[in-house]
Amino acid sequence: MLTKEEIQYKIDYEIIVDSHDEYEMSMGWYYFMEESITFPFKATAQLKKRDGSIEKKEVIIVGLSSDEESFMSNDFELEMETEQHINKISFSKLSNIKASAETLEAFTIWNYWITK
Repeated sequence: MLTKEEIQYKIDYEIIVDSHDEYEMSMGWYYFMEESITFPFKATAQLKKRDGSIEKKEVIIVGLSSDEESFMSNDFELEMETEQHINKISFSKLSNIKASAETLEAFTIWNYWITK
């Protein structure tokens, strides 16, 4: 598990280093996530049903859907496989992520960034 100081170091010197504006920071996050996340992985997703209720279901995450500009907000999108379809899902809708250590570390760093 990374300390807060190690997380902050990675953010400052590996992810957003030399960024001058929000777009450049977003690009840094995009490339960091693209390089750090190993697909596929499993997670529990909060899925909205037609009647408006929420269903929690285990899904397989197969890719990064967001582009270089998408990390300017406090969320980003991934691609999930459900039956025979690929759909987008916000990272914030996922829990119980079962992924590689490097992937989990990237998500820990992102969560630290958006909550500080």
